[in-house]
Amino acid sequence: MSTPEPTRHLPESHPGLHYMDFMAHVSRARDSKRYLEVGVSQGHLMSQIHTRTAIGVDPSFDITFNVSHGKTIVTLVQVPSDTFFAEYDYAALAGGPPDLIFLDGMHTFEYLLRDFYNAEAIASDRTLIVLHDCLPLNAEMAERNAKVSAHLGVNTRFPYHWTGDVWKIIPILQTYRPDLRLVYVDCPPTGLVCVTNLNPASKTLKTQYFAIVDAFRALGNDLPAIDNLYGTIDITPSSRITNDHDLTLYFGG
Repeated sequence: MSTPEPTRHLPESHPGLHYMDFMAHVSRARDSKRYLEVGVSQGHLMSQIHTRTAIGVDPSFDITFNVSHGKTIVTLVQVPSDTFFAEYDYAALAGGPPDLIFLDGMHTFEYLLRDFYNAEAIASDRTLIVLHDCLPLNAEMAERNAKVSAHLGVNTRFPYHWTGDVWKIIPILQTYRPDLRLVYVDCPPTGLVCVTNLNPASKTLKTQYFAIVDAFRALGNDLPAIDNLYGTIDITPSSRITNDHDLTLYFGG
């Protein structure tokens, strides 16, 4: 049996508030009027979001939860996210820009990169973008292929927790968009990254997309690389955020 690789920065777990409970709290505390969710699937998270208008995007919905709960208007657009951003006008559908965006689409970094810069382009100065699954806890869950991840991870502490390699969005944003404010939150199972100080006019990520993809495809997707990631960030306890009455300390207005 091989000896596990030693790590210096990787946490044993994310011990905070479950990410759905955290998102529900944030949607209420920030009085989010308009919400966008990419990667809705069964609608579990959307059913817990409090907002006036919600738009959900997924190429293949399998709704089993009451996504209308806590909302006045719900629109589900069954297309890939690239198609949604290219062909649909969020502001026209929702009556203005989104206050809160949750990105949980395809679990590969290049898809999340596109979703991020497309989402930023429709944002306002108070929009909060939340990225899911970007803080993996082992290399098995970070495999790009879901079936491979499930096979390799079945006997680990986190079986069937698939993140893909979307963690690479963190060093991408650190490198190419240092103007963004990133808050890393310990929400189980696989963390959240909250992004503010957005600039809808920025074209940096879009114009350099292929160069970024080439560079970060070459970056290892293994335990040492993930451990190194944690060495570059500070994780904020979700309880610190939810217990504070002034979320502008973390996310601006």
